[in-house]
Amino acid sequence: MYKPSYILLISLLSFAFVSCKKTEQTPVITHLTLFNAMPGEEKLLPSFRGTAPLNNYYLSSLFYYGVFDIGGRYAITKEDQPLAIYSYPDTLLPNKPLLDLNLKLTKGSINSLYFLGSVAHPDYLLDTYLPPAHQAADSTFGIRFINLSPGSKPVNVYLVSAGERKEAEGLAYKGITGFKNYSATLKTSDYTFEIRDQESQQLLTSYTTIGIGKPTENAWRFRNFTIALIGLPGESTEKLKQKSFLFNNY
Repeated sequence: MYKPSYILLISLLSFAFVSCKKTEQTPVITHLTLFNAMPGEEKLLPSFRGTAPLNNYYLSSLFYYGVFDIGGRYAITKEDQPLAIYSYPDTLLPNKPLLDLNLKLTKGSINSLYFLGSVAHPDYLLDTYLPPAHQAADSTFGIRFINLSPGSKPVNVYLVSAGERKEAEGLAYKGITGFKNYSATLKTSDYTFEIRDQESQQLLTSYTTIGIGKPTENAWRFRNFTIALIGLPGESTEKLKQKSFLFNNY
């Protein structure tokens, strides 16, 4: 007969083994958001198999220019993640992808990958960031700014809700600011941000928050957002002209 102490030791070792095994089997999730900011490319098709043949198109998500939905967020478990980006529907071999990437992703990190440029000169920007936390007592939210407009000159961003205050200066193509906190109390009015050409001060686009200060509509409080400049400078068509776009971060 085994002694009680021996049985206890075996039980503890078994528990430790099972716990360790469960820990080893639980992958660390990395967050990756994809966004099509490539003017003129209405549909992009990503393949996380790299350049391996595309068999089941219906299993893939198409990314429309200037549109984002929840399907654009992925949970990644690899630190080295292949990703090929195709111009849809031109996805059949032997055609090559617009971009053939091998992403280096830190485990547990939060990332946004923007597809930029054009078919002739495809480009991308990988943004790894840590969104700030907001204390309940502060009633704040965070906003940062990013320039995703290929060929654009540096821009300034102004807050013009009450007077005028410069929020970002000389933001060049692919430039990103840090997050800045803004009040979101019941007495807070909506904010209007203007994006202007730095040199000429020409207004390019603007963005106004909606619902701040309204308890039933306030989707801003305690969250973080990115206001992006997308589109092409000098374009007049609604689809391709420079405009603002809001990303809902974490």
